[in-house]
Amino acid sequence: MSDTIEPPPGPAESRAIELMRLVGSETPAVSSRFTADLVARARAQRAIAVPLRALGGIVAAVAAAVAGAVRSTRTERHP
Repeated sequence: MSDTIEPPPGPAESRAIELMRLVGSETPAVSSRFTADLVARARAQRAIAVPLRALGGIVAAVAAAVAGAVRSTRTERHP
């Protein structure tokens, strides 16, 4: 069995490896308000996301209707 020898990593890859080792070895400090802040952010995002999804659906429907109308008028003019 022969193992292929890989070339040494470049500077960017070496730095990425070093950063990944740091992330894996150090536990970040978490404040006592972390959970409350996280829940508040999630609620705020949900409050914004639901209406935006509805608005996106309306915009998509209007765009599809306009595209259909444009196609319809083009085929009527050029038989």
